[in-house]
Amino acid sequence: MKANKKTVIAIVLIVLATVLVFLSVSQAKEIELEEAVNWGIHYNYDLQKIRYDIETFERELEILDAGEALQVNLEVSPLFAFSGEESSDSTEDSTLSSTNDESNLVSITAEKAISDDLNISAEVSWQQSALSEMSFEGIVENANAVIQIDKQIYPISWSEKEQQVFQTKNNLQMKIEELTWEEAEKQIDFITDYLTITQSIAETNLADQKYQQAKRELEWVQQQINLGEGSTQQEIEAKLALMEADNQLFSLKQNLIQQKQEWYLKLGLSKDIQVQFKEEPVYLKSLRANMEQLKLETEKKEIFFNQAIENHYQIKIGYLEKDILLKEAELTKNEGKPTIGISGGYDFTDQYWYSMANLSWNVTDGGTQRLKEEDCEATIFQKEKEINQLTEELQLEMNQLVDQDQYNQLNLQTKLLSLEEEQHIKEVIEKQYQEGIIPSTTWQNQLITLAEKELEVKKAQDQLLINRLSLAHFLGI
Repeated sequence: MKANKKTVIAIVLIVLATVLVFLSVSQAKEIELEEAVNWGIHYNYDLQKIRYDIETFERELEILDAGEALQVNLEVSPLFAFSGEESSDSTEDSTLSSTNDESNLVSITAEKAISDDLNISAEVSWQQSALSEMSFEGIVENANAVIQIDKQIYPISWSEKEQQVFQTKNNLQMKIEELTWEEAEKQIDFITDYLTITQSIAETNLADQKYQQAKRELEWVQQQINLGEGSTQQEIEAKLALMEADNQLFSLKQNLIQQKQEWYLKLGLSKDIQVQFKEEPVYLKSLRANMEQLKLETEKKEIFFNQAIENHYQIKIGYLEKDILLKEAELTKNEGKPTIGISGGYDFTDQYWYSMANLSWNVTDGGTQRLKEEDCEATIFQKEKEINQLTEELQLEMNQLVDQDQYNQLNLQTKLLSLEEEQHIKEVIEKQYQEGIIPSTTWQNQLITLAEKELEVKKAQDQLLINRLSLAHFLGI
C-alpha cells in the first residue's frame, strides 16, 4: 500500500509539473516582425550603450551649467584646536588655541560668472578675536567685506569651462548622429536575420522531406530485395542516402535553433516572448513595395553620392572632430600671447575703491609654443586627409551597392526563369505519374526540386530587398 501511495504521489507531481510547463509555454506572448524590430531598436544592447553615453554627456552639460550659477562657500577654520604645550600659569592656556591668532576663523565667499571672461566675487570674513562680541551689531561691525570684479581683456579666449562645454556638446552631437545611424543599421540587421531564419525554416522543411523520401526509397529497395529483384549494393546505397539526409536534417535543425537564439539575444527579447515566423508578414510586404519604387538611375550617381555625404554619420562626426581641433589650435595660439586682465573692487572694512591691471607673458619657452602650434596644424591636416579618404571609400561603397542592385535584379530574373522551367517539367512528370509511367519516388523528388527552386527565388528576392534597404539607408532616403 505504501508503495502504491508513493507511486500515486509521484504521478500527481509529474502531472502538475507538466501542467505548469504547458501553462508557461501557452502564456508566452507572440509578436510579429514589426513589433520585434521595434523592440530590438529599444532594447538592443549596443544601442543602449550609445544611449547611456548620450545621457552621460547630457549630465555633464547639466553639471557645467550648474557651475555657472551663484556659488557660495562657507569656511570655518579651525572648528576646534587644542594646544599640546604645558603651561604653569593656568589650564586655560592649554585647552583652546590662542586668541592672539589674527587669521580668519569664519569666511563666506560668493562667486558668479557673468560671462566667460567676467567674474564677480565677494567675501565676508571674521577673525577669531572679532567673534568675542556676541551681539548682532558687534558681529556686523567687525566683519571684513570685499567685493571684486575680474575681467580678461586680452586675448579674447574661452575659459576652461567654456572649452569643456564646447567639447561635451560636440561629443553629445557625435553620439546622437551615431545613434540615429545605428538604429537604422540595426533595423536592417534585424530584418536580415529574420529573413535568414525563415529561409532556414524552409530549408529544414525541405531536408525533412528529403529524409522522409530517403526512408521510403530504402523501404522500396528492401521490398525489392524480398521479392528477389533488388541487390545488397542498392540497399547499402539507400542506407547511406538515408544517413546523409538524417545528418543534414539534424545539422539544419541545430543551426536554426542557434540562429533564433542569437537573434533573440540581439533583440533583447525576454524569455516569455516569441516571434511568429511567417513567410511574408504585412510589414515585410510593405517594405518590399517601398523598395520596388526605389529608382536608381546610373546617371544620377553623383546626386546620390552628394546625398550620402550629407547624411553619413561618419562624415558628420569627421567634421565635428575637425571643429574641435580648430578650436584647440586657436586656444593653443592664445596660450603663447601675453595675458592682460583687469580687476577692481571695494573694501567695505577700510572703505576704499581699488583697481589694478595684470600682465602675464612667457617671454621665452625654448620653442615649446611653436612646437605645440605645429602639432595642432599637423593634426588638423591629418583629419582632413582622413575625411578625404573616408569620402573616397564611401564613393566605392555606394558604387558597390548600386552595382549589387543591378546584379540582384538580373539574378532574380534568372531564378524566376529557372522556376518557370521547373514548373513545366513538373507538369510533364505529374502527367506521367498519373498515367503510371513513373514511380511515386520520382514524382516526390520532382516536388522537392520544385520547392528548392521556389526557395532560390525567395532568397533572390530577399537579397534584393536587403541590398536596397542598405542603399536607401546609405543615401538617407
